Amino acid sequence: MLRKITLTIISVLSALTLFFLLKGDTKYAITFGFLDLTVIVFSILVWFNDKYYNEQISERIVSFPKKEMIKDILQKQANMLRFDKVEELPDGYKVYKGKQLVIDATFEKDENGNLLQIDGKYIVKLKAPEYVLHNIDNEIWSHIGK
Repeated sequence: MLRKITLTIISVLSALTLFFLLKGDTKYAITFGFLDLTVIVFSILVWFNDKYYNEQISERIVSFPKKEMIKDILQKQANMLRFDKVEELPDGYKVYKGKQLVIDATFEKDENGNLLQIDGKYIVKLKAPEYVLHNIDNEIWSHIGK
């Protein structure tokens, strides 16, 4: 949707630039040309930001008092962000969007291979894009506040 709006704005500004250029009114042609150029540069910068920074896979280590709590949070994220499948594994969870792995939640293990618990809380390593981790952080804080 945003792409269509951006392309429409660029097309309208380009048409206005061309119209005023053909009409001979260079003041307006230059003004709309600069506006068009500004929108194009801004669109490219937003695209780079989304592609290279927002979608970067990051890692967090968090603790949860119950296994069900992490499953509940991941299920909420899957529903909210329209991910396709939440797969439950013996040592964690994997969330997919199509065939692409989006969230990898792995329980940390001790030297004996048992799930690591510190003060009765499970330690979980989350690997996901930064925007997903931000949402998970907010969910964790809302559970803590209850």
